Amino acid sequence: MIIGLMRVDLLLPGCYSLKEKRSIIKKHLFRIRKNYNVAVSESEHNDIWNRAELSFLTMNCLKDPVENTLRKILHELDTACDMQVLSERTELI
Repeated sequence: MIIGLMRVDLLLPGCYSLKEKRSIIKKHLFRIRKNYNVAVSESEHNDIWNRAELSFLTMNCLKDPVENTLRKILHELDTACDMQVLSERTELI
């Protein structure tokens, strides 16, 4: 079994409150959970209104589907107009 973990550090340049940050993050997390079979959580920067770190976890018997799913999620976040990807770390276990 291959487990893929991806952590994405995000900048939310249009956010000026934690409430606004939560609504933007919630919108993206809902869409990603709906489209991909992944577990996701906000793992860092919980109290900083213009930063977020999201962690995504997926598993499969094969390596390629795990990598493809994480790559698609990163592309979706990278093309979002209300956030900027600062860094990404992927681990396959």
